[in-house]
Amino acid sequence: MKKNLLLIVLVLSFCSCQKEISHEVVSTEVDVYVAGLEEKGSGYVAKYWKNGQAIELTDGTTDAAASSIFVSGHDIYVCGSIDGNAVYWKNGNAVTLGDGNATSIAVSGNDVYVAGGIGPHAVYWKNSNPTYLPENTRSEVYWDNYPISSKSSGANSIFISGSDIYIAGGEEITRMISPYPNLGVAFAISAVYWKNGNEIYLIKGSYASSLADDAYSIFVAGQDVYACGALEARYWKNGNPVPISGTAKSIFVAEGDVYVAGTQPDGEPFQTYNGTRYRTVAKYWKNGNPVKLSDGTKDAYATSIAVSGNDVYVAGYEEKTAGANDWIAVYWKNGNQVILGDVSKYSEAHNIFLAKK
Repeated sequence: MKKNLLLIVLVLSFCSCQKEISHEVVSTEVDVYVAGLEEKGSGYVAKYWKNGQAIELTDGTTDAAASSIFVSGHDIYVCGSIDGNAVYWKNGNAVTLGDGNATSIAVSGNDVYVAGGIGPHAVYWKNSNPTYLPENTRSEVYWDNYPISSKSSGANSIFISGSDIYIAGGEEITRMISPYPNLGVAFAISAVYWKNGNEIYLIKGSYASSLADDAYSIFVAGQDVYACGALEARYWKNGNPVPISGTAKSIFVAEGDVYVAGTQPDGEPFQTYNGTRYRTVAKYWKNGNPVKLSDGTKDAYATSIAVSGNDVYVAGYEEKTAGANDWIAVYWKNGNQVILGDVSKYSEAHNIFLAKK
């Protein structure tokens, strides 16, 4: 089994600014950029693919992964991690942000924005300068008066709209449920986003349930703010939830249509130690209507979605052999799969970006 610890880099995030194709429905003549990782030696290299051609960002001497990609003019920006450090690359040149993780990147004018985390705290960097995001701003008071506090938070996706900075993520809240510290602590995970540093709760996780989860992706269209995530999959439009029947990882809006990429466990059944499980199917939903990308004979995951004209692009990865836990990076264009990774190596695709030719 390969080092699944790097799966936490999934981004699942899609980011852009208004003047890029990511905000527009334009000509279908586009360059397709996909960020991810691939096995090299005993570790992984961060890399991206442009129209299927692989470009390595690291040399394989330390573990690395690319989580998000953004193209502005002739410049290609990628963020990710190298051996526990948050980094971004501009045209292949690495800029180290420091100890932490970088999950999502966006560029507006001359400014480079990267979302991620330092230790247990959500941050974003603007031109390499970190800003910690507020935590635990929920106002409710519990009958027993035990305090609540933020245990950790994380930023998964960043989106720049004009002068506004939107970041989607999650926050783990703890609360004492006993006067004896060693006897009772409850926790919940809340899906949130921040607009210009102001925290907005999408789900206030319940201490009686673990169904709440992160917001993984955010997108702004005009005055409307869209986000997606949560274990009980949904997307939100201006804070109002719309349920879908799967796990939502990435959201994109084009001409009023809402596209969400994710997965649903409704493939072929197989037996496990804990009983019957179903293969995970990569899908996207257009206005809530599911479209299958994989056939359900092998596990597959959709991680990022982008739309140009009538064409729908979804990045992800799929098992080479059912049950082998050995993945290959792919993307789908209108449901047709394009293999990115070397078939002899383990690889994953985390984020997709379309740029005008």
